Amino acid sequence: MSETILDKQNTEKIKKPRLLFIDMARSFAILLMIEGHFTGAALGKQYKSDDYFLYKIWHNLHGLTSPLFFTVTGLIFVYLLMGTKTEEPFFQNSRVKKGFKRVSELLFWGYLIQLNLFDIFKSIRNGIEFHLEWLYAFHVLQSIGIGISLLLLIYGLRQLLKKGEIYWYYLIAGLIVMVLYSQLKAYVQADELRIAGVANGKPHYLPSGFPEIIQNMFYGRYSDFNILRYVGYVLLGGMVGAIIRKYETKTKNWWFGLTFLIVGIVLNGLQPILYELDDINEWLGLCQHSNLVLTTTSFGRFGQVVSIVGVLMLVDANFKVNAPLFLKLGQNTLPIYVIHVIILYGGIFGFGLKPDVINNNLNPYSAFSVSIMAMLFFTIMVKYIEPLEEFYDKCLGYVFFWRKKA
Repeated sequence: MSETILDKQNTEKIKKPRLLFIDMARSFAILLMIEGHFTGAALGKQYKSDDYFLYKIWHNLHGLTSPLFFTVTGLIFVYLLMGTKTEEPFFQNSRVKKGFKRVSELLFWGYLIQLNLFDIFKSIRNGIEFHLEWLYAFHVLQSIGIGISLLLLIYGLRQLLKKGEIYWYYLIAGLIVMVLYSQLKAYVQADELRIAGVANGKPHYLPSGFPEIIQNMFYGRYSDFNILRYVGYVLLGGMVGAIIRKYETKTKNWWFGLTFLIVGIVLNGLQPILYELDDINEWLGLCQHSNLVLTTTSFGRFGQVVSIVGVLMLVDANFKVNAPLFLKLGQNTLPIYVIHVIILYGGIFGFGLKPDVINNNLNPYSAFSVSIMAMLFFTIMVKYIEPLEEFYDKCLGYVFFWRKKA
């Protein structure tokens, strides 16, 4: 279980020096996730206001968590995938096979941790009907699993066509997804008026007439991490991973990391340009107002992630990073994520810290203290994770009985 969400394929010996900035990026991402979720669950609602300067900073930083997490997922996955030097057929490629196995694990855990055994038990005991709508939600792990599937399929398409660099494929796919999300976002905003009763009609979930479990993948009652909203980050992360793999001998040069930093800053500053393009398109009658503006946040967040990667490149190139435990956190993102959902939100068993212990009822100092304790807990867990890993692999062998032992 100690392999990261981003990869469970690192079984081959790599002769080249390890690029520590990649490990640093995913460690930073998982710590940011832990802090954000525990602080968000504990902090009193009366403090969640932009009137508080520190909250405004925290809220903006918390909004970076998912883009960073999903982008780094695509980055490391494609970086390792592109390390295959042989011209093996697609389905015979060991990394491709392990990648699809990883997808099955992500989907399995993604839906399992949404189970609430306690509610089911109470319903059976009291003889009342229980509902499993929330089990059909499309959340982080499912979205990452679909993202990795698309990375693999695009890799196969590039092998089939044998034309162009693969990072162009990922770039085009990522841009298409983000543009489609802007259209979906405009549709959802109109639908929210119906849900709120401001406009006539009922919500129109997409695709219309499909089962709820399918609708949640795109736009349904429980689709906060739908495919169009976050998979674009995975695809653009794949583009970054392919570029880094192609030019990995340059990553120690100061100009390479600086280039990432500058490109990220430029992407983050696209909002005024998109607003102007929106006005022009509206004047020409090419699209409705706000279609491009709705992609602004996505491009801005991706730019921030690229800047962070650039900074970490510069750190890796100019300083000797000796923090094995910190780096180990990034190599164990899946167990950390699953266990944090169980502990904090009551995943699987139905009872957790929220709302049974903390429920947006603490002051900022207490809420931050909860987050610090959570980060320390998971750091200690990762330090002694090997016995847990053996137990997990043994259990997984029973669930995925067709898996071959390494």
